[in-house]
Amino acid sequence: IKSAPYIVIGTLLAGFSLWYKNTGHPECVRLLDINAAYISLLLVCYVLPVGFLVVSFQLFGTGMKTMRTGYSQPLDSAVFRDTIAKKGLLSTTRGIVLLVLPVFAGLVVYLGNDAYTQATGGKSMHEIARKLEAKCR
Repeated sequence: IKSAPYIVIGTLLAGFSLWYKNTGHPECVRLLDINAAYISLLLVCYVLPVGFLVVSFQLFGTGMKTMRTGYSQPLDSAVFRDTIAKKGLLSTTRGIVLLVLPVFAGLVVYLGNDAYTQATGGKSMHEIARKLEAKCR
């Protein structure tokens, strides 16, 4: 039940990508009155990096527990199958990676925003859609 939002979002993204792949000319198709090629640009530049940032923030607590206790997986964490909690250099490294992950994810969000700015050249959504759809007429 806790993973239901992730399953729904993943299913929607997978469905969109399959539909987009099977579309002959995605720049000529509109979905929810927005150009499909522009939607894919938004997904790549904003939705995926922000999703990565959200997941990294959720893992930050696990990294804190790992660094505090020294065990990986933390002893009070719920796991799908029985695991042996390990202590040592590898668990410390895992904790550090989980703590640094939000910084890296923030960099990915910044790079996604920069990629969007470079791809659009500072034009509005309507100008980009008109330019894409001009090839269809």
